[in-house]
Amino acid sequence: MSRTQGDWTQGCARLLIAVCADCGNNWYLPKDRCPRCGSARQSSVQPSGEGRCVAVTLLHVTGEPGGAPLSLALVRLDEGPVVMGRVDGDLAPGDPARVHLLPSGTGTTLLPSFSRKAVT
Repeated sequence: MSRTQGDWTQGCARLLIAVCADCGNNWYLPKDRCPRCGSARQSSVQPSGEGRCVAVTLLHVTGEPGGAPLSLALVRLDEGPVVMGRVDGDLAPGDPARVHLLPSGTGTTLLPSFSRKAVT
């Protein structure tokens, strides 16, 4: 797939999902072909960035010496794909969530991070 616009994996401050032009399937992270039907015809779409937390885990071993545990979450976006990212704040399975792209520990890269979405 040739992406006309970049996402956080390419240093741009946005999250993108792919949508298959043949079967309508959508997925997260670049793939050359649709994982459902194998079509190469796809486009990139910027999702709402909102969804529901599916799981949270605490990673005690990090790449930084003496680093604090790192909390990671899986969030199913409203558009369907599941995205993994860091937890920014307090988030539990079942909570409504919103994605933010925040600097990594070194500050040189943006990474998906999730926070609890305020329910109004």
